[in-house]
Amino acid sequence: MDLKELVYGNRDPLLEFSDTMAQWYSCLQTQRKEQRNVMKIPRRNYPPDISPYWLVHVMDCSDTVPLPAAAAGRLKKAGIRLTEMRKYDGKSILMVMDASGLPLGFDLLDRESFSGLCSSDLASGDSVEATTTFYTIVTLLQRCMDFPMGGGMPRRPRRLRINDEILYRLLHFHTLKEGNMILNVELCPRALRSCEPPEGPPAFSLRWPPIHYCNICKRRSFPSRLQECPQCKAVFYCEECFLADAKQEHWCAKLASYMEHKAQLADLPFSYAAEVTSEDFSLEDFLLKNKLVSSYWLHWSQLVHVITADTYCKWLEGHRNAYEPLKEEADMLKFGPDPHNLLSLKKPLVSWLQYFKWRGLSLSSVVAPLLSSTLSIYYIITSLVPKHFPEVNILKKQSLRIHIIESYRELQTLLTFWELSVLMPHVTFELVFIRERLPSWCDKVQLVIQKMNGGVIVTDCHLMPRQRADTRSIRVKLYRSTYNMLQEPEPQPDLVIGFKPAFQQNDSWFTTLLKLQSLRVPSFFCEISELRCESSQQIMNKATGGTVSPPTINPFHCPLRNNGGDNRLPRYSNGFIFHLMYKPLANVQHPAAVNNSSIQPDQRSSSLESPQLTFRERKAAQHAGIATDCSVLNELNVGRGYTLMDQEQQEE
Repeated sequence: MDLKELVYGNRDPLLEFSDTMAQWYSCLQTQRKEQRNVMKIPRRNYPPDISPYWLVHVMDCSDTVPLPAAAAGRLKKAGIRLTEMRKYDGKSILMVMDASGLPLGFDLLDRESFSGLCSSDLASGDSVEATTTFYTIVTLLQRCMDFPMGGGMPRRPRRLRINDEILYRLLHFHTLKEGNMILNVELCPRALRSCEPPEGPPAFSLRWPPIHYCNICKRRSFPSRLQECPQCKAVFYCEECFLADAKQEHWCAKLASYMEHKAQLADLPFSYAAEVTSEDFSLEDFLLKNKLVSSYWLHWSQLVHVITADTYCKWLEGHRNAYEPLKEEADMLKFGPDPHNLLSLKKPLVSWLQYFKWRGLSLSSVVAPLLSSTLSIYYIITSLVPKHFPEVNILKKQSLRIHIIESYRELQTLLTFWELSVLMPHVTFELVFIRERLPSWCDKVQLVIQKMNGGVIVTDCHLMPRQRADTRSIRVKLYRSTYNMLQEPEPQPDLVIGFKPAFQQNDSWFTTLLKLQSLRVPSFFCEISELRCESSQQIMNKATGGTVSPPTINPFHCPLRNNGGDNRLPRYSNGFIFHLMYKPLANVQHPAAVNNSSIQPDQRSSSLESPQLTFRERKAAQHAGIATDCSVLNELNVGRGYTLMDQEQQEE
């Protein structure tokens, strides 16, 4: 079993989309070379598709539209040179999809030849261009029936709609000319004979479902027929690899236990919960359908063209329309009543239903994904820290300094953190974002989230008009650095939080965990799956000798399910929360004042593990931590080499 895909679960959807199209097109070309005469292909008695019709759409590969920077970066990551794409200039893409926008296949047409088809050619049917174009479409539709690119079993169309007038007339003419001789072999005659001319402007909406592939050989759902493991129901295999994978049974029980939490994670109060928690949920289709293609939503989509802010001023400007196009939610969250004017909370909120009811939001609103990280921090402060670190007394503090490390989306959606001030109006917050991969102009920036002139804004501390500033605000600092290399004289935080940390993917986490071990502050992390939490435990143990807590389901996890890949594990952003459990301190000489005879041995040991140490205690603990850390680093390469060796054996 390949654990790498199971653990990471974050393959780029755009790369998946492009890779799948490339594999499918390669198979189409191979079939075309082997098939010289469509007349000799046997009849296919496939069942009809559940979609009411299939759609044939023509798109130009114009070289006049510049390639988005995000797409160029992903193509480079996939090893595709931009110069290689120029050979497709002058071509048109012939896309076949069902009524919902699910792509079934595509082919390329020469734009000049296609545009040269005139009415006389179509009427006589004698031109070489018309005949060639017709058989190109026939071959394409045949391949879509045999191996639909979007997955699923072979099927035939009930009806065929053409969104191009020339193609419609061409197919209509050849259907009448050839009769049943060819169409009975390639297509259902009823489908072609019921071609409908376009009504009004052509409509085009592409929906891409989750892409599944074999856990071992990575073959897509076409042409192989994938099957799930009969024991755990979590991992996909092709028939050959399932019989050959002897190590799969070792993980079955554990993966099956992860699958048992699927219903609990999907138990959400929203009216759209059934759609967004289903196994065929398409994020891009959901965003497009709800017109969530601007502002903060750009950081959720990987197919929408994201305009990267290349200057500090543009980046600040991007926070003005944070909740666009959700006007009602923006009026409530940005321009609603001040925190002190809201009904105070007698007990902490512990569910989406309680929050939406208290905030007066409709359960049909799709704003929850934007608020998930903010409410996760609130849940950690009000529920998890008091439970696991009672000695901190975090609920009695009037100010909180929180370090948020290696988090991207949270930094891009700063204005949503104003909800912390609304939920806990008696607390003054300072949020410190530390991330290595930030633009240079983000380093050492100080911002303020505050309410001004009736609305919440994000502004630079140096640009803030002091005379108009609200007394209630959230201070924000940005540092372009890894956490362990942060050189600024930053005060010790009250809490450290990370979102989707992926300890396994970034080597800097080893030294970051060592630093957290020396600081010994409460550190919580939100992950997308239980398996990633367990893998984090292995890294924590190798780096510091400590461990992590068992993951708990986050009641404020993002409702949008992450699908696709080689498994069916329920994955949600911020789905699970765990905290670091530090290795107990040893051989630390404490000041005599601390060794009070009234403290019992159990109490003394618990006080040593408390984050609330004195300055001298903390210095002594850090000194001992450095000595311990050096021995850990000496063994680190050996431990990581062992891990890599295990992965190689699993792949073999």
